[in-house]
Amino acid sequence: MKPLRKIIIYAVAVTLLLLAGVTTAAFLFKDKIIGRFIEEANKNLATPVKIGKMEISLLSDFPQMSIEFKDVYVEDSHPEIFPLFTAKKVAFSFNAYDAWKGKYNIQSLSIQESETNIRINEKGIGNFQIVKDTTGKGQSVSFDLKNVQLKKQHVTYADDLAGQSHEFNSSALAAEIKVKENIYYITASGDVISNQVGIGKYIFLKDKLFNIQLAMAYDDTKREVVFQPSTIEQETGEFDLSGNYKFKTEPTLDLHLDGKKTSIRTIISFLPESMVGTVKKYESEGDLYFKMALKGKLASPAVNINFGCRNATIFHPETNFKVTRANLTGTFSNVGLARYNRAAINLKNVSGKLNGKDFTGNFKLENFDKPFVDFQFKGELDAAAVKQFVGEDYLNDATGILFADVAMVGEPDLLKSRKTAQLVQISGSLEMKNVSISTRLKGVDFKDVNGDFQFTHNDLALSDVKGKLGNSDFVLNGFFKNIVSYLLFDNQPIGIETDLSSQFIDLDELLQLGFGQESSTEYKFEISPNLHLNFDCKLKHLRYKKFNAQEVDGNLLVKNQAAISKGIKLKTMGGSVSLSGSMDADDNKSVDLSTSVKLNSIHLDSLFYVFGNFNQDFIQDKHLKGKATANVILETRFTPELKIIPESLVSNLDIEIKKGELNNFEPLQELNKYLDDDGLKNMRFADLKNEIHIENQTVLIPLMEVRTNVTTIQLSGRHTFDQHIDYRIVAPLRNKGKINIEQAGDAYQKDTSGKIKVYFKITGTTDNYKVAYDTDAVKKKISTDLKKEFEELKGAFRDKGKKKRKELELEQDEYFEWE
Repeated sequence: MKPLRKIIIYAVAVTLLLLAGVTTAAFLFKDKIIGRFIEEANKNLATPVKIGKMEISLLSDFPQMSIEFKDVYVEDSHPEIFPLFTAKKVAFSFNAYDAWKGKYNIQSLSIQESETNIRINEKGIGNFQIVKDTTGKGQSVSFDLKNVQLKKQHVTYADDLAGQSHEFNSSALAAEIKVKENIYYITASGDVISNQVGIGKYIFLKDKLFNIQLAMAYDDTKREVVFQPSTIEQETGEFDLSGNYKFKTEPTLDLHLDGKKTSIRTIISFLPESMVGTVKKYESEGDLYFKMALKGKLASPAVNINFGCRNATIFHPETNFKVTRANLTGTFSNVGLARYNRAAINLKNVSGKLNGKDFTGNFKLENFDKPFVDFQFKGELDAAAVKQFVGEDYLNDATGILFADVAMVGEPDLLKSRKTAQLVQISGSLEMKNVSISTRLKGVDFKDVNGDFQFTHNDLALSDVKGKLGNSDFVLNGFFKNIVSYLLFDNQPIGIETDLSSQFIDLDELLQLGFGQESSTEYKFEISPNLHLNFDCKLKHLRYKKFNAQEVDGNLLVKNQAAISKGIKLKTMGGSVSLSGSMDADDNKSVDLSTSVKLNSIHLDSLFYVFGNFNQDFIQDKHLKGKATANVILETRFTPELKIIPESLVSNLDIEIKKGELNNFEPLQELNKYLDDDGLKNMRFADLKNEIHIENQTVLIPLMEVRTNVTTIQLSGRHTFDQHIDYRIVAPLRNKGKINIEQAGDAYQKDTSGKIKVYFKITGTTDNYKVAYDTDAVKKKISTDLKKEFEELKGAFRDKGKKKRKELELEQDEYFEWE
């Protein structure tokens, strides 16, 4: 045992002495070794390198010697100052004896907290040309990496020439590199996070985590990387990677990615958010396949993808939407990642059951920059399924059945112009059966819609389309012109030329639905400049606030933010009304109304009741009876909330009242103390005719004669919108004892026949008025002056109205022409 013990002791001693000697040598010659390494490295680098601190160690990777660099900065090869590579720590290990001789065979590598920024400028020049050409000079630095550890890596790639911008992260990657005759055999495993793969305006693979098992060979002579079958795993799928990358002359790719375990969610998750929209939550079960090939120049390789499904199920986990027995064969191809004008996607033999109902179809899209679409769909749809595509932001609920057989061939952008829209072939039909749609647009609800829709180019024909919108029902026959453009693009015109018939229209509700403001009962009326409308209406019953009408018949035109009606007839308030006019809303601060109305045998009390006694309480519906026939010409402006602007109102009324009554009207009863006539309390009069003019917020009533059951009086005056009144009355005197002749003065007159007339005036406000003798009536000729003012105002208004109506007639030509 003693010899063995001695041998062990000697061996340990020799080992310790050797270790001590090597350590001492490393310490004594550390600066020389580091200096030689840096000297050799600088021979190979063409850009500045900065290192915060350098250390050498034998113990960290014994028996290898290691050099550790901290706070490493490598400048890129572009003229401006920009880092190609930075790292918190970079460590190499190599044989110390070889290093002493000036040969650095690096056997392990560790990089921590690094950032690599690769850029290619607009001229196609990369910023990574940092290695000098040392061909034929011999290499003192070589690699035989058996252990590579990369922790917390961040890599960015920006190609200004190809329009690409990529970004990746990795928390930990482990690799091994073996070298044999200038060929590097590399294996790597770990995680990679794709922050983005930016190609043009699209962002792919946004924030996706991958687990990679990579095997590849790099031939330094051929400048070629060959990917052996490698695996890329993602949360919802797994892919095999193979192919090669060559860069001896111009960098080229030939890569293949085959899906082993894929789903629709996997494929959708790779695409940009702008492409997937609301379908990103869809999931699938069954046989789906996905194969992608990239081939060509690195800057913009050709892309070819084959995908599809066989008897699969596609569903939304949060709704009832489900496609079963789904089949399709799909391809995507593009000659270059940045050349979208040559891209094409093709879906063939699409079939399945959508919520249990059969459908078939085909879809082809060419040229993403200027899309050309070839699309066909045929099948029965549950309206609830359509809700999934429209989105819950617009629909609360949808029920009913749709039968669709539609096709489209052409460039959708051509639909933006009337001159080119007909080049797009849109055809087919859509039938609705008991469709009800509840929207989130101010509570707009369509119920029990039935009818046929026929597509012809860019227009839609409606045939007996029946249903209800809120409280109103409708039957439509006609055309929606430019409807496809209107639905697909913003700021497109739509022309509606149709017949509308209805049993009941709730106009108050429709105005609220169309123009109502949130949390308010008021409207904000406007007419879209894109709306062109030609309605022939036949309505049994129409209601608006207190106004009720029956048998409404007429035409409504809308164009250039103006609505024009001509020959509308209706029955209301015990009589009938016909009207024509226009409403111009091209100014967003006001709405101009110009109209002419004919009233026939309208009940006076109903007229005052419906119109709220015209915002005054001096003479009210309770005071009046009789039937009015009138011709009314009126111009005014409204606020967008449909409140009249009083100073803008100008109107002329030619009115006749038959079988009229004026009951319990206090101002006339005040005359009784002068006239001693109890009949003034309930005054009934025969036919009454007069013209009334309204302007400058004043109602002008020229002199008129009123023959009643008790007397004959003459009346004239003015009544302002702020309820100031100035009425003049001439009445015969029946009882002289009631008159104080001295007080009456000039208001007391005897005509040539000997009859006595008394002149009165009613002045003040409707709340505080005074009945008195009108002593100035005769000598000042007040009624004559009022008549003259009336004729001047009426004549000017009549001439202005003729010009306005002529303009409106001219605007009706070429109604549905637009660019």
